[in-house]
Amino acid sequence: GRVVLDEMSSPTMASPAGLLCMTTVCVFAGRGWIGQVLVSAAGVLHLGMVCWFIYMALAYHIMPEPSWFPNTVGVGLTAVKTWLYYPMPGHFLMAISLSLNFFFFPISLIRVYLNNKISAPVCWIQMSAPAISLYALTIMAQPSFEEEHPDVTRFQKVHRMVYLPCMHALFALAVVGFLSSVQSLYARWDSFKKKEFSPAHAAFCFPTLAHANAIQAYRAAVDAFSDIKPGTPLKIALYIYWVVILVGGTISTIWISLKFFYMLPSWTLVDVADEEEPPAPNETTLKDVISTGETLRQPFVSPAVLQANETGALIYIPRGPDGRGRYVRTRRLPALGFEPTMDWSEMNAERDVLLDWVAKNPPRRRKKTLSVPGIDFSYGIGESIGTGNTGVYGLEAGHDRAWSIGGHVDVRDRRNMYDASYY
Repeated sequence: GRVVLDEMSSPTMASPAGLLCMTTVCVFAGRGWIGQVLVSAAGVLHLGMVCWFIYMALAYHIMPEPSWFPNTVGVGLTAVKTWLYYPMPGHFLMAISLSLNFFFFPISLIRVYLNNKISAPVCWIQMSAPAISLYALTIMAQPSFEEEHPDVTRFQKVHRMVYLPCMHALFALAVVGFLSSVQSLYARWDSFKKKEFSPAHAAFCFPTLAHANAIQAYRAAVDAFSDIKPGTPLKIALYIYWVVILVGGTISTIWISLKFFYMLPSWTLVDVADEEEPPAPNETTLKDVISTGETLRQPFVSPAVLQANETGALIYIPRGPDGRGRYVRTRRLPALGFEPTMDWSEMNAERDVLLDWVAKNPPRRRKKTLSVPGIDFSYGIGESIGTGNTGVYGLEAGHDRAWSIGGHVDVRDRRNMYDASYY
């Protein structure tokens, strides 16, 4: 539980969390009362993740990017499965997914194109947002007739007027998202191919299959509500497009999954005996600039990503030197969320770029700031949880925040302290 709390306190580490709910509803939907319970629980949990992740993003002052989508727009997949049991909550989650897609996707699209500092696995997730929203909208194609003799003709007419144009628009966005993912991978390939295989490679699986699912949903909508005849060039092109994405996505998913499980033991059995424990979030050298924020086009890696790389992950060691289990931090993990872990030289270079940018562009002073409840307190477990681990801001009772947007930071002092700590 403590490890989960720690990971959910960082937008970088928490970014894959929504996949747990998405996987649960896909596996257990339609499987009796057990499926109903698990799908319902996943729906509630995913809605909570939406609220929490958006609140945390506001606290960190970060802008939408593809890593947001599993925890936010991804609730659309949960919506479809929830609708099977509870139609009104399903429609509610669908509306949330569509709203977040139309708000987040354009910003993410611009940032991925302009900002080469966003990693390739994260950029590949771009195609998932419009794809999941399109699939969520298929709920509206399902009739909910209560009368004995429904007016099927009127149902078809309304859907041709409203539903089908919406599907056309979402499919166009889905294609744009796919092209953005491909372009971003091409632009980042030279640097990405040097990275070792890691859990971050899972980001290449679900977006591709979600896109294939969206194509199939769009084909079904065209077949049901349009006047386009079978065998026309459009339907043939859609079918070929669907087969190519489905087969390619399936092959890549199987290959990545097999390699993932092969590498899993080396990722979970971490030897930290000779590692100097990384600092807690409130003790990182970037704590003073963690709330710097982001822009549409920025020359630096997100402060949240850099902080996650510096502080590493909290893990549980069953038997420490004293024979007792303890919680420690480690950087000996190949990935942090969907982000491949940076090596020290890469992180130092990116840290310098960020600090130089902050020195030239000091943040405005603000009187009111958000705090993240999950990371603003110590977990109350004493020394067994690692080095301090009181959260990003280092808030303790009776103490002020280390940084609250308007606080002053001497970038040169911060860089010198960092260099002294690790060299």
